[in-house]
Amino acid sequence: MFKVKFIKNNRGSALMITILILASILIVVLGVSEILTRGLQNSKISGLSGLAYLAAESGAEKTLYLMRKTGFEPSASLVACDEGGYIKINVSPPICNSPIETVYKHSLGTSGMEYSVRYKYDISGIPKKDIFTVTGYYQGGQRSIKIGYEESE
Repeated sequence: MFKVKFIKNNRGSALMITILILASILIVVLGVSEILTRGLQNSKISGLSGLAYLAAESGAEKTLYLMRKTGFEPSASLVACDEGGYIKINVSPPICNSPIETVYKHSLGTSGMEYSVRYKYDISGIPKKDIFTVTGYYQGGQRSIKIGYEESE
């Protein structure tokens, strides 16, 4: 018959168990740290995005204010931007950037926040619409707002 030999020398088994336990703890800690790191990055991006939204909102308000204050009629004056060009609103009268794909950013003081204004005249619908897309920027964060108004007959 077969005899089963038992090894009575258990030296080193405690070391192997300790290494396995430490490796398991290390894997759990690395997983949790990855989750926390991603959460912090998302929180930072969310904060920057919020400030970029405020820049876009400020740009939209300023655009509408200048349109009302000066009585500026964009569909008559910004013919070159009808297809969706960026405009400089801080000059009187506002002008279309040339070439129209070039982004012109307006600064909001020393805060580092900026915004750009893109104009498009929508002639496809009735009534016709002036559409402004205002994009706010802050340290890599970016948010956009669309504002528009219809021509009254």
